[in-house]
Amino acid sequence: MTDADNEEFQPCANCGTVVNIVEHHPTVVVKYGATANDIERVTLHFCSEDCLDEWTGPFLD
Repeated sequence: MTDADNEEFQPCANCGTVVNIVEHHPTVVVKYGATANDIERVTLHFCSEDCLDEWTGPFLD
């Protein structure tokens, strides 16, 4: 895969299935404080509404 391909495809945050982020899919934006004055936003992508419903937290190990 090229760098451009990596930007178009991301793993589902719940099950790891590859998601084409150009197509419609559920997403969640998680905000967390990296430092006291800096808030970071991370967009999580999901392959289906079912995976979004099963998701239990902002980050997977």
